[in-house]
Amino acid sequence: MTKRKYIFSVISILLVLLAFSTIALAQEGGFSENFDNVDLSGWELSPGAEVLDGNLHIPPENFVGVPGIWGNMEIHIFVRRTAEGDFALSYGSNENGSYHLVSGMGRIGLQYESMGQLNDLMAVDVEPIPAGEWFEISVQIVGMEHHVLLNGNPVLVEEGSAEAIGGISFETFAETGIEIDSVEIIGEGGGQEDVEPQAPSQSEATQPETGADGGLSSQKWVFTGGPSGGLGYDIRMDPENLDILYVTDAWAGAFKSVDGGENWKPINNGITARVGTSGDGIPVFSLTIDPNNSSRLWAGTQFGGGVYRSDDAGESWQGMSNGILERSLTIRGFTVEPENSNVVYLAGEVSSWEWNGTPLDGIGFDLTKGVIYKSTDAGGSWTRIWYGDNLARYIWVHPEDHNRLYASTGIFDREAANSNPAALEMGGVGILRSRDGGATWEVLEVENGILAEDLFFGSLSMHPQNPDILLGASGSDAYIWALNKDIGAIYRTKNGGDSWERILDLPNASAVEICESNPDVIYAASVSGFYRSDDGGDSWQRQGGTGDLGQTGVALWGPPDIVAGFPIDMQCDLKNPKRIFVNNYGGGNFLSEDGGATWVDASKGYTGAAMHQIIVAKDNPALIYASARSGVFSSIDGGENWQGMARGVARAMEAYAIAVNPEDSAYLVTVIGDAGPLPKISYDGGKTWKEAKPELGEHGFYEWGIMKKMAFSPMQSGRIIGIQAETECPSMVGCAEGHGVIYSSDGGENWHRSGLTEGMATELTFAPDGTAYVSIYPGDLYRSTDGGQNWEMVAQNITSGIEVSDPDMGTPILIALAVDAQNPQKLYAGFTRGGVMLSEDGGATWQASSSGMPPETSIFDFAVDGAHPNTIYAASNDSGVFQSSDGGQTWQTINDGLLIRAGVSLALSDDGTVLYLATTGGGVFRLGTPSSSSTEQTQPELDTAPQTSPEDEQPPALPCLGGLAPVGLVGVLWAWRRRSNYIF
Repeated sequence: MTKRKYIFSVISILLVLLAFSTIALAQEGGFSENFDNVDLSGWELSPGAEVLDGNLHIPPENFVGVPGIWGNMEIHIFVRRTAEGDFALSYGSNENGSYHLVSGMGRIGLQYESMGQLNDLMAVDVEPIPAGEWFEISVQIVGMEHHVLLNGNPVLVEEGSAEAIGGISFETFAETGIEIDSVEIIGEGGGQEDVEPQAPSQSEATQPETGADGGLSSQKWVFTGGPSGGLGYDIRMDPENLDILYVTDAWAGAFKSVDGGENWKPINNGITARVGTSGDGIPVFSLTIDPNNSSRLWAGTQFGGGVYRSDDAGESWQGMSNGILERSLTIRGFTVEPENSNVVYLAGEVSSWEWNGTPLDGIGFDLTKGVIYKSTDAGGSWTRIWYGDNLARYIWVHPEDHNRLYASTGIFDREAANSNPAALEMGGVGILRSRDGGATWEVLEVENGILAEDLFFGSLSMHPQNPDILLGASGSDAYIWALNKDIGAIYRTKNGGDSWERILDLPNASAVEICESNPDVIYAASVSGFYRSDDGGDSWQRQGGTGDLGQTGVALWGPPDIVAGFPIDMQCDLKNPKRIFVNNYGGGNFLSEDGGATWVDASKGYTGAAMHQIIVAKDNPALIYASARSGVFSSIDGGENWQGMARGVARAMEAYAIAVNPEDSAYLVTVIGDAGPLPKISYDGGKTWKEAKPELGEHGFYEWGIMKKMAFSPMQSGRIIGIQAETECPSMVGCAEGHGVIYSSDGGENWHRSGLTEGMATELTFAPDGTAYVSIYPGDLYRSTDGGQNWEMVAQNITSGIEVSDPDMGTPILIALAVDAQNPQKLYAGFTRGGVMLSEDGGATWQASSSGMPPETSIFDFAVDGAHPNTIYAASNDSGVFQSSDGGQTWQTINDGLLIRAGVSLALSDDGTVLYLATTGGGVFRLGTPSSSSTEQTQPELDTAPQTSPEDEQPPALPCLGGLAPVGLVGVLWAWRRRSNYIF
């Protein structure tokens, strides 16, 4: 066990809070659980933990706790690891501290944590117990002595630092999960007795049915299933029922449609892998239907989440990862041998931090290696049969000779381990071929006709009637910009891979598909071009986009009002070659029924969208606008249906700031990163857009930067304030060197520098009386009473009063501000770590006010209820939504129905009856239902709006590596172990 500093304070405090709950947990004097019952009432479980087959499964970076007040106790647990790595048993958790027994491979250590200080008491070497082998850990506490036994043998005796009285918990770390067969506690004390429910007070009994908060706290969140977006990956059609389709998303998991793609529902029951700051993202990357049995599905996850198999068409899943050697394998694809469902192949990606020991970036993305695994017992065990210098993606089995295999390597948003970034040498592998079932492999590359710059094959398709014909799509998003060269193409072989020809120049080609019902029809795509061939690839017709390097405006294919994103997988209808589905990085799932000429969004109910902001129109709770990585969107019915607004100069990805004029809900201003820094203005609800003037003081917007947040003044007509709002300062250089605040007096057409010209402004808000507040990194507070032109400092670095358990995790940053609706002197502040602080004197002094929240929770936004005094909502990026009914003094979670708790933005209707939450990886959720009168209010239809002519558009801005940050840098973030704020 390598020595490291674990963060346990959250666990300890949670157990203390739970110890005073009203739930009866155990008989007096002891506790026993063998997990025969899946209902663990009274336990605190992270989203990934669950009971399966009589065992408690705790995946990597998850937490389970059971509160109590046991003392002078014995603890016995039967446990096994799922992989080599460390886990922790915490016990004696109370308001003073907690003991942590850390079990590693060949080492056990005892620690005591109190007041944020972690002290090593003793550590000893022990005989390593292999992963998968059951063993017993026992802790016996006699007075102040702690006796630790392993399989009944004493291994450690140490004097404690304080009495061990309290609850217990288990925490897993990145390397391994654990399975627990049984837990037994013998000792004094126990769980809490039931408490009789209190009768409501007279004031409570006379409250109206809606309650003091508009009735929201008693309702359940509704998953709107939109807007479209996320990190889509595979799409598959059931060969026995063409109305059944499956898609995957690296944030939201697997989805199924039974009506030909019109509607989707999540199917993740049994998939335990979790990612994200809130620990409930479901990183399903790949999915394949067994060609011999369409009820059997295979799913693969990112970041070591493992392999899963379903035998009931996705209704349930079971883990099938035995034999996988890598700890953090990302599974890129599966193939099942025709006529033999026992033989399954798996293609994957090995990140640099695993093969190199530390992360190793190229010029833009992670330097990856790749693997191919084979199972001959339907996933019961896996054997690695290839390991190389780029990730593996598609695998094809020759239908007539099952020993002959083909595999593509590379993808457009990764770089090869054998590249030389300093010399701008791409490296790569090319196409793999095996003639002996994977025992040995040939590399098909330059000598076979493939250019050295085209060895990143993210897609490979085999001719259904002549398996010696294969087509591959090659591209590299990093090198296409670094070399300023049209890298990428569609290749074809007609002789089983011996030689390849370049049949279509397509920069950054990312997907190719041969139609099974008519193999002469082939589709090829990139982010900026969609092509079809009707003669087997001899000639091509562009159906959409421009096919060049542009990544904005008319350069993009797809629906006229939505940015489709980066096509990553295609599915041609098995009977109709003119009907084609495309799943995309960043965009969603799209359908064409005329061979790619026109497109519709086919993502209803399926989204993994990473949102930035949500706004509800004044006086219309059903009309909402949202910005996301996938663009700008609106809904006129509370999110039941979504319309894209990505038209003309606003047709690009990475939408950030969005503001709605309080005097006219069709008057919008937004900033879209991939379309450049100039604000975009619409006077007709997103039907058409124009750009603001580029001048900004002595310089222009291109020097000032991207505006990530803006807001209209509630008092001065046409007044807007804007800031850069960069909230990732701990991971960046020069965040303190921002450019202050800007403002507009004419509704966003012209912008001016304010008197506050330095520092990174991280948050902006208006009081009802028009007073504006901004925060400057990391926590300076400024106020303006003239609409943002002049500013005065109110308080300096209010984050200095926040105590954090681990200073190495970075300085807390003030990123959320709100002003009370009834008292303009009352301000609320939220932080990347540290919860909520409250000021009663206009921001001059502050005190912590996070009672009811987990310690160090990250607060990204507030929504103050002007219709219900003292009611305020807070969005956490790790713990969901909190509500306070006493002006921020105490908080309670309101997460019922919330699938993703990684909140980033809140919007509350003026009457306080409808609350919207924008999330990272789950799109938008709604609490409350807009009235029928509000949903009947109309907004201009968007699907008939004319496109802005190409002559009116600005030149494409250089995107940040295609607008999508390297997915491999996301990492696996667990909700209770804060590592960073919003990263992607």
